[in-house]
Amino acid sequence: MRTYSKLLLLATLLITTFSVYSQSLTTYSPYSRFGIGEIRNRGYANNKALGGISQGLRSGKAINFLNPASYTAQDTMSFIFDFGLEAMGVDYRTNDQANFNSGVNLHHLAIQFPLAKWMGASMGIQPFSNVGYRIRDIEMDPYLLSSIGPIKYYYDGKGGITQSYFGLAIEPLKGLSLGANMSYFFGAIEHTTEIVFPDYTPYTNTRRLNSIVVRDIAFSFGAQYEFSLGSEKEYKFILGATLDNETALSAQQISFISNPATRDTILYHEFDKGSIDFPQNFSGGLTFGYKNILLAGFDYSVQDWSQAKFLNVSDSLGKSETLRIGIQITPNPNDLRSYFKRISYRAGFYTSKTHLQLRDNQINDYGITFGVGLPFRRSNTTFNISGEIGRKGTLSNNLIQETYGVVNVGFTFYDFWFVKRKYN
Repeated sequence: MRTYSKLLLLATLLITTFSVYSQSLTTYSPYSRFGIGEIRNRGYANNKALGGISQGLRSGKAINFLNPASYTAQDTMSFIFDFGLEAMGVDYRTNDQANFNSGVNLHHLAIQFPLAKWMGASMGIQPFSNVGYRIRDIEMDPYLLSSIGPIKYYYDGKGGITQSYFGLAIEPLKGLSLGANMSYFFGAIEHTTEIVFPDYTPYTNTRRLNSIVVRDIAFSFGAQYEFSLGSEKEYKFILGATLDNETALSAQQISFISNPATRDTILYHEFDKGSIDFPQNFSGGLTFGYKNILLAGFDYSVQDWSQAKFLNVSDSLGKSETLRIGIQITPNPNDLRSYFKRISYRAGFYTSKTHLQLRDNQINDYGITFGVGLPFRRSNTTFNISGEIGRKGTLSNNLIQETYGVVNVGFTFYDFWFVKRKYN
């Protein structure tokens, strides 16, 4: 009974977090103005340190929601709870300007537990996309030949989409696991445009707010196949793949036009319900392991956003492709004398052609990752730290170049909650 009470408590914690979680997500990227916003590297601290690889990752001591087939790797008497924080600093540059922003946010909450020897389950919540920008533009009125002076335009955006999920996995054959996630995407995105005229003109300043609310369900499917080689089966290989279904998420748009000075509403319009297209996404990868000492792998993913519609309107989007490579070394996981030999040292690399195509430029994103997994004494509980340094965008054609650093910290709590006690 104590086990189920703990399950209920953690499930309640996840559910109550849903309503407020998206408010803590922050980005400052001008590129988040397009589509559903900025889609950052997904995952938790342990796999982010490995360049973000996930398809062939299969561990009974960590949660890998990016491939639901991994849920069957967990011990049948254990329970995993994972939460994390993320800190980010970004330097934004154009050919003549520079700016720096930083922030710290709650990143994720997740739990994982077995249902049978051949079945596992997981549920959690984490960011999917973020919107956050503030752009100012000044021009002289082209129609009145500058007779009224400078006109200021302010473009602001905030919000994002959050993903909560529940997933199941089964192992129908030895070495083969199949899984699926049902994800609930929700959140609000706000885009504001404000026009400010000089005080001495007869023109009225206006502010337009477009608010888009997203709530819908989507499905993704995963598979992993594991096999071993060597006289003692010390060499392990895991092939993994996932497929995210093409989905049209239900969305509602509301538009306000107001006078900022008087706060009077000039126009209010509630549009018919539309949709935001999520194109099909395929990811595949391979990991290689030697005993519990070495792990190395790579992932490749592709997703074509060129035909996607954002409330029936095309945006500056194209086909995205990403390659990820990661390696982990644990000198001696069972060493009782040296703690440093039980630490998992991780590093990785990623390069991506993002889904953004602006001014005849495909916006690229690349970076290096590194981190450690710090084990607790006499326990499978781990404290994970990952770092990420990368660059996104370009200075060509008056675009913006972002140089960023990200730190993720995650606490993976592992406990034997399903042991039947002989004595109370």
